[in-house]
Parts: sequence; structure tokens; C-alpha cells
Amino acid sequence: MKKRKLKFPFKIISIIILSLTAVFLLVFFSCRYLTTSDYFEVKDSVYFSGRNIFKINLRQEAQKMSRVYSDYKKIVLRRVLPDRIVIDFQPRQAVALLRLSDDFYVDREGVLFRLSRQRQSNSQLPLIIGLGARIPNPRSGAKYNEESLQAILEFINDLKEDKVLSEYIKIQQADLTNINDVILFTSAGCKINLGAIGSPDKDLSILRRLISDIKPDLTTVEYIDLRFREPVVKYR
Repeated sequence: MKKRKLKFPFKIISIIILSLTAVFLLVFFSCRYLTTSDYFEVKDSVYFSGRNIFKINLRQEAQKMSRVYSDYKKIVLRRVLPDRIVIDFQPRQAVALLRLSDDFYVDREGVLFRLSRQRQSNSQLPLIIGLGARIPNPRSGAKYNEESLQAILEFINDLKEDKVLSEYIKIQQADLTNINDVILFTSAGCKINLGAIGSPDKDLSILRRLISDIKPDLTTVEYIDLRFREPVVKYR
């Protein structure tokens, strides 16, 4: 029986090698053109003017900008061919003004930041005081998980979202000097003693019940005290 000779497929392999080489050269020269051509050079940009859009590390640049502009929660960069970089800013929403060694805005997550002049508004935010000793070296852009801060932010946020309470209770100041005796001051001149702030849901539920008896005029109330089993309401 004769042995069959195996023919090595030189022709096929040569075609494959030539094809791969052609693809490699095409990719190489395409990349070179994309990264060196003036056609893809950014124009009319404060940050990236004169730079090739394909040489810009979008994620890295976004991280750098986030460190500078702490009043934005998220910054996303996008390429728009042939010569534009679009920057999308997602601003932080201030929940309160926090007075420490300096004044900072604070969002719902407890991130401190300063608002740029363009974003500053006349909206009245609650002022939180009394946390200077517990947050001694505040830094813009940093998140603070201090327990009493997180609790009062949750309270303020939930109060704002409550359709009934938000109409009558406008917090001007929250004093957390004594975490076992948290005091709120409202725009109507009413003082609210929360005691040790723990469960915002429970406190808001009690306030909701009291407001149904007090409304429509909270200015007639000197203070509301929630520190006892039965809440105390003192009228002027």
C-alpha cells in the first residue's frame, strides 16, 4: 500500500500572512493618521485646544476635573468627530450649608463642596452648626460619614420630600452641638427639640400628627419638644 504524501499548504498560509500584514499596516497607518492629523485637533476649547482628540485620555481628564470642580458629582467627556470634546457636568445638589472651620455646602451623601459663583443661588438652605469638633479638618470634595451629620441630612431630605410637613416646616438652622439634644429652628420662629436624632421616620411621623392640630399657623408655637414619651407643644 502506497503512502500518501501530505502537501504543506504554502499557498494558503502565504495568503493568510499577506492578509494579516495588510490589516496590520492598514491599522497602523490609520492610527498614525488619526493621532497626527490636524483635522482631529481640538479647536475652540478652554481645556483641550490644540490637542488631538484621540490622544486625550477621557477618563483620566474627567478625574482631574472632578478634583478641581468638587461641586459636580460626575463629569463625563465625549469625543465628537472630527475636532470636539464635549464635557457633561452633573452638578451636586446642596441639601444644607455646613458651618465648620469654614462654610461648605453638603449634599445628601455627606460630600462637602463649594459652589462656583455661576451656580450660587439665593435659595435658603438649612444651616447645620455644632459639628466642628467632630469634623476638624474639612476638605472640599471629601465625603464624611459622621453619624450625626448623616442622620440630620436624612431628616432634612425626608422633611423636604414630605408634602404635608414641607409646607409648614422650613428649617433655618440645625444645632448638633449636643448630639443627644439636637435643636431645629424654623423660619416661623418655632424651636423643635428632637433630642437624640435617631429615626427620622419616627420624628417626622410625630411632627405630622402635631402639625395637623397646629396648622395653618406655626408662628403661634414657641417650641415643640419631642424628647419625651408625649411630645410637648408650647404656644406663645
